[in-house]
Amino acid sequence: MRLWVTAGGTGSAWHIASIVKKYYADKITLYISDINEEELVASSTLADFFFKVPPVKETGYAEYMYGLLKEHRIDVIIPLIPWEQRFFAPDLPAFTSLGVKSIAPVSITDNMLNHKKNLFQFCVSHELPVIRQYEKEELEAERIYFCKPVDGFGAMDACTMSGNEILERCESGTFDWERMIVQEYCEEDGIVQEVTVEAFWDKQKLRTICRRRLESKAGVCTKAAVMKLPEADIVIQKIVGLLEMPMMFNVQFVHHDGCWKVMDVNLRLAAGTGLSNAAGFQLIRALLANLLGMTINEEWFQTDESIKTILRVYQEIVI
Repeated sequence: MRLWVTAGGTGSAWHIASIVKKYYADKITLYISDINEEELVASSTLADFFFKVPPVKETGYAEYMYGLLKEHRIDVIIPLIPWEQRFFAPDLPAFTSLGVKSIAPVSITDNMLNHKKNLFQFCVSHELPVIRQYEKEELEAERIYFCKPVDGFGAMDACTMSGNEILERCESGTFDWERMIVQEYCEEDGIVQEVTVEAFWDKQKLRTICRRRLESKAGVCTKAAVMKLPEADIVIQKIVGLLEMPMMFNVQFVHHDGCWKVMDVNLRLAAGTGLSNAAGFQLIRALLANLLGMTINEEWFQTDESIKTILRVYQEIVI
């Protein structure tokens, strides 16, 4: 199988490449792309072929990528950046004509869940617990709110601001109300309790793992503890019954007002998936087995309950 992974500089790409080489080196030829030079991308050391490509928002990106996929007769692509997923949607005619299988979501799911205002409305309409979003006229001067782009990911441009500051910045033109969302700030006793639930969904059975964030840097979890959260599983089971979901995705929840509320649905691999893998939840191993037509071993989803915490540290890569 010829497998293409985008965003090679991310921790997610490194994790995928590591699993490919550990378990499927004789079955998968790995292609990795990134906007940086090969010597600046750690996962290039594990790739069979590496390509420097234009930024996803640059004009002509999709056509450039389609050309590479066709030229190298790629079988499967795993796009890791939400902005590019729409170019590789399994129901997009321009892409499907290439005959390449994609792990990206279908267009309607992308439009519904990757856009954070649409996600909020989706949750409200289906009575799913979700962090409240505010309109401009609802803002209270001294109250603190959490602000982020409607189509961002990770910690990109996310910040806390008072209602007064938001309104002042709207007046000065430094806060684009159409491009941003304003949410309730879910701090309780000085702490924001947040979990990430990773899911593997093969259209028949849903497997999940819940990670509690103990520390994050630049929006990526670096210290975690595995926990059980049945109410989160109920929400995710409901979501897969309402929308056509990709094989791998994750849902972030925040505890507020006595319950766990949906904060984000990410239709991609979580940046902290390596932490879950270390705990025993081998999502990527299962995904690749599925793509290869191999049997999935349920033991791959059994977490080690003796583990207290999983910590992420840096590794030196020489290129």
